[in-house]
Amino acid sequence: MGEQTFDGAERRLKWNTKPLRPDSYPEEYPVERLPGIIRQAVQEVADHSQAPVALVAASALSAVSAVVQTQFSVSRNGRLHGPSSLFFLTVAESGERKTAVDSEFMRPIRDWEARQRQEKKRLDAEYQQEWEAWDRQEGERGDPPQKPGATPRMLRGDDTSEALLKHLCDYPIAAVISSEAGVVFGSHAMKPEQVTRSMAQTNSLWDGGPIVEGRIGRGEINLESVRVTMGLMLQPNLMQKFISQNDGLARGIGFLARFLFSHPETTMGTRFYKEPGPMLGLADFHQRAMLLLQAPAATDELGRLITNHIRFDENAQSVWINFLNEVEEHLGGDGIYSGIRDVASKAPENAARIACCLHVFAMPNHNLIDRKTMADACALMRWYLNEAVRFGQSAEVTEELRNAELLEMWLMQKWKDAIRAGQIPQFTVNTIRQKGPNALRGKKGLIDDALELLGDHGRVRVYAMPGSKSREVLIAPQVIAEYS
Repeated sequence: MGEQTFDGAERRLKWNTKPLRPDSYPEEYPVERLPGIIRQAVQEVADHSQAPVALVAASALSAVSAVVQTQFSVSRNGRLHGPSSLFFLTVAESGERKTAVDSEFMRPIRDWEARQRQEKKRLDAEYQQEWEAWDRQEGERGDPPQKPGATPRMLRGDDTSEALLKHLCDYPIAAVISSEAGVVFGSHAMKPEQVTRSMAQTNSLWDGGPIVEGRIGRGEINLESVRVTMGLMLQPNLMQKFISQNDGLARGIGFLARFLFSHPETTMGTRFYKEPGPMLGLADFHQRAMLLLQAPAATDELGRLITNHIRFDENAQSVWINFLNEVEEHLGGDGIYSGIRDVASKAPENAARIACCLHVFAMPNHNLIDRKTMADACALMRWYLNEAVRFGQSAEVTEELRNAELLEMWLMQKWKDAIRAGQIPQFTVNTIRQKGPNALRGKKGLIDDALELLGDHGRVRVYAMPGSKSREVLIAPQVIAEYS
């Protein structure tokens, strides 16, 4: 481990600080590209929950997709039509308050489900009375009254793939909202053929069907068309494990391509108590969602969903075509999307779906998607593409680099704790070895190697204290600014 002798003046030397890896920090989420009715709700919930804005926006757009998808599809041109459903995958640690944020945006759907249960009770009681009256009749009674169907329900959590299909047989609309992502990723002990089947099913759900499956003991499932939104969160270590075990398989059948990724920086450690403010924007969001939920799903004689196809106006069509060509250009050679070709290949369709969701939710009386809405949707899609690029790069980093990042985060947390306590932050190598990150303690050389790598990048300096065996670790001012 390189070290210097401390003489007091060393603190004032210039720091040649370099990032541990390029583009390791996310861009700010472009919340300004959301329509006002969505943007204000996102900002209010982010301020109240103090969760990452990207996580809050994914939750809000999951709710928007869930309430739009039943009645509306999107037409990209005269022949390309598809659902408006969106799949979100937020990579974040447990404790980022996704469940609390989801509860804010999903409230109208839960209220709708409660009303459906009440209506089912009324219909069941009415059916019972009609059946008893029919049963008492003598002679020619005619056909018995028809029993009410299953209660419509939309929200799903950690269902198995089989349970989700069973639900869709009863009601062809679903919003899979989960902090564990179990319904999609399943158990890491799953056999390859089970993983393949689960991924293929997820792809079919994104496409809107049809889905035909046969199982011994369960019979055949045949769904002509469905609409499914997904708003999932997965912890980084589990995501890395899933990719390392199934990456070739997942990419080979386009599974990961369909999700809008985000990997926001944590806000944990900065979420101090604050009095809640008014949530007028969220109330408007709820009112609009409830209005869109009023019309139930309808199907034709072949069991296919009947939806309104929302088209682009001429200017929006031009914006979408330019975005498609832009993405295609960056797919080739060493272009910025060449490492995520599977994700980028679905970007134009995802941009169209985002535009449809924004348009229907914000402008219910306009039939055509306009230029601004399409441009905003493309800007949001570029942000998700950049997140996929960044996440792809992070998946390739070495264990040594991860250890250095872990140690740096620990050092900065302790630095902030000391400042809040009115103390002067001070670290020695021995203290770090004794009290540093659990994952690095007790494993010979890991902390020393991490300190050396941080030192090589000018992010810390290790000083030998005159007249003492103690060695002090100083953090670069630039690093402190990064975490501020």
